[in-house]
Amino acid sequence: MKNLIISFPLLLLFCAPSLRAQEISTRTYQLKDGLSLTYSKPGFFHTMGALPSDLGVFVKQSLKKENLPWLAAITASTLILIEYDQKIYDHAKNFGEKLEISDADKTKASLTVHKMSLIRLPRDLGSFFYFIGDGWINMSLFASFEAYGKIGGDWRALQTGHQLAEGLIATGIATEGLKNVFGRETPTSATAPRGVWRFFPGPKEYMSHRTRYDAFPSGHLATAMMTVTVISENYPEKTYIKPLGYALLTALSFQMVNNGVHWASDYPLGLAVGYGIGKAIAVHGRTAACRTEAKDVPALTFAPYLSPAGGMGASLTYRF
Repeated sequence: MKNLIISFPLLLLFCAPSLRAQEISTRTYQLKDGLSLTYSKPGFFHTMGALPSDLGVFVKQSLKKENLPWLAAITASTLILIEYDQKIYDHAKNFGEKLEISDADKTKASLTVHKMSLIRLPRDLGSFFYFIGDGWINMSLFASFEAYGKIGGDWRALQTGHQLAEGLIATGIATEGLKNVFGRETPTSATAPRGVWRFFPGPKEYMSHRTRYDAFPSGHLATAMMTVTVISENYPEKTYIKPLGYALLTALSFQMVNNGVHWASDYPLGLAVGYGIGKAIAVHGRTAACRTEAKDVPALTFAPYLSPAGGMGASLTYRF
């Protein structure tokens, strides 16, 4: 919805030059069913600067009393899946063989600089499924929203792009921190059924032998879930985003078990981290989200007007 504002200065009190144009600091996007989203002027470094506070909001929200049942559900589902991890892993491998989905990572370098691989792209169906959770997908979406927002002057798209960049860093910090706490073996490196847990391995040991410690929780799944959540929160009218996103998350989840990167029990916490961070970031990027009936919003409004310079007058606003 756009606003056309016509101001009538009170010439008997103040001269016309005292009235200055007001800079628009927010933009409201009117969606279907009376839903509206209001965004402040986008600023990339402003969004990135909110990273510590958004992580704090994520932790605070996670520990709220009303969310304790969800924490209990995450814990219970993780414990149940741990019990059946080895069977799920074996069945996933057999299922992948029947469908001829490779359990090897067949992504290959597509761009190298000084023998360093900058971009690796999938070469078969299995590696495509695994690539869904790769950071390059997130960065590609970030670049797309940024370009669309810049070209079209779309604040919602720009905020979404900024949030995807922030979310990638936030989920990386959260999942890497948790991996350094739990220290679980990946299936391919398991020295015992369902993998060994070595709590608090230490940064040096962790970096030297990552596959011994980085299974729990899944960083790929957390990043993918955050991406779906941020986009769907900013574009709630696009009802296909969640079904499509969750279908891709299912394919990713299967393939990460099939290629021995994760156990099924690595997923509940990874999904929760991605969803929680995505929600915290998306809400912080908006100034308001409300639902009103269209008939409650008058098309023509008349109100007093006060300029930053101190001038007074009246404004006539027409919404169209």
